[in-house]
Amino acid sequence: MENFKTNTRILSILVLFLFVNINMFAQSEALEERSYIKIEIKGMACPYCAYGMEKELKNISGVENVEIELKEGLAFISTPIKQKPSKESLEKIIEDAGFTVGKIEFNEIPFK
Repeated sequence: MENFKTNTRILSILVLFLFVNINMFAQSEALEERSYIKIEIKGMACPYCAYGMEKELKNISGVENVEIELKEGLAFISTPIKQKPSKESLEKIIEDAGFTVGKIEFNEIPFK
């Protein structure tokens, strides 16, 4: 009976250790494989403008998430590093939507 309790404790510790390591690995993989983009967009004056811009940015291949901050005139995009859009393609999409592009920043960690 004592042997069973010891084996159960050892197994529990191993399972816990395994889950902790898997979770840490998954989090580091998620951060390492993402590109985060911050775009200054001038001319967005209303929620409808922001919604239209959000739709255009979401249509870019590989884009996983788009957040628009209307008051600040900013767009935040996340995408896999291997599918990161070029600065030129982002400028074209924004200008074709009728807005003026300000600064575009690329980063490997989230901006917020």
